[in-house]
Order: sequence, then structure tokens, then C-alpha cells
Amino acid sequence: MVSFHLDDSREVNNVFEKVKEDSKIVLDKNPLYIFYLLLDKIVDEYFPAAYKLEDFIGELVTKNGSQDLIEDVFEVRNQLLKLRRTITPMSELLYRILNSERVNIPKEDHLYFMDIYDHLLRLIEIIDSNREMTNDIRDSYISINSYRMNNIMKTLTVLSSIFIPLTFIASIYGMNFKYIPELSWRWGYYAVLGSMFVIGSLLLAILWKKGWFK
Repeated sequence: MVSFHLDDSREVNNVFEKVKEDSKIVLDKNPLYIFYLLLDKIVDEYFPAAYKLEDFIGELVTKNGSQDLIEDVFEVRNQLLKLRRTITPMSELLYRILNSERVNIPKEDHLYFMDIYDHLLRLIEIIDSNREMTNDIRDSYISINSYRMNNIMKTLTVLSSIFIPLTFIASIYGMNFKYIPELSWRWGYYAVLGSMFVIGSLLLAILWKKGWFK
């Protein structure tokens, strides 16, 4: 068997040491079994990465509406996408090997490669499940922000509804006309303030009754 890789491969080194220590693997098994050991080791190394991303997603749930939450979500989705782009072609290639008439795999070795294929499918399921979780986190983040924005707009609407008629009254008596009957009235100032207070309280009571403050 010949392997080609530009950098040092830990998986290849581990399998090489295992074969070197156990000579029976070389004597009793064919090269296809060594290929199985190498492929199985490579596939198994993807599980820690997938579980690490899964744990990170679990930590994201506790952040709730944190400002950097959405950035972390997109970062982990990007990593999941890269991982899926690596694993999916491997599963497709192994599927073609298992079902190809040109590659003669003995029945006793066929189960070994089916086991690797099952591991690849399991990895794809983990990645897809994690991507769904990131979708839920993203949607929850958007929903929470929308809810907060709606509450802010509701508060501003309530304040505007109360102060609009008060502003209207104040603008009338703020006009620079010389002859305004109430200007010469002794109790005019207090009457205007009282009417503004009554109007504001009445509007506040109406909005409260309609449930705008809930």
C-alpha cells in the first residue's frame, strides 16, 4: 500500500505502528484489511471534531440574546459546512466502492467497510442535526430581537399618543397672536395645565385598559 500526503499524517503513522507491532496483520490479512484500518482511523478522527462543534453549539444556547451570538452561530455553521464537504464525498466514494463490480471485496472484508460507511452516515447525521440546531438558535435570536424591538416601538407609540394632544394644546397657546382670549384670563395658565393633565391621564387609562402595557 502507498499513501500520499503533503504533511505528516497522524492516522497513517498510527496504523503503520500498529501493523509493525503486530506482524500477523501482514501475514494473515490482505492489503485490503490494512486499507480498512487506515480508512477507519481517518474516519474516526472526525468524530471528536463533530462532537466539539456540538458542545460549542450547546454553549451558544446559554448566551441567549448576546451581541456576539449571531457571529458565533455563523462561524460554527461555516465549520460544519466545511466538515460536511469533506465527509460527504468520502461516503459517496465508499458507497461506489462497496457497490462496484470492478472492486472485488471479499465477503469477510465487506462488513468492515460497511462499518466505516455507517460511521460516515452517522457523521453526516450529526452535522445535519447541528446545522438544524444553529438554525433554531438563529431563528430564536431573530425572534427575541424582534420582540424587543416591538416592545420599544410600543413604548414609543404610547408616549407619542399621550404627548401628541398635549403638544397640540401647547402649540396653540404658543402662537404669537396678540388677541387670544385666554391670555388675559387670570386662571388660564392653570386651566390649560389642568386640561393637559386630564387629557394625558385619560389617554393613559384608555391605553392601559386596552392592554398596551402588558
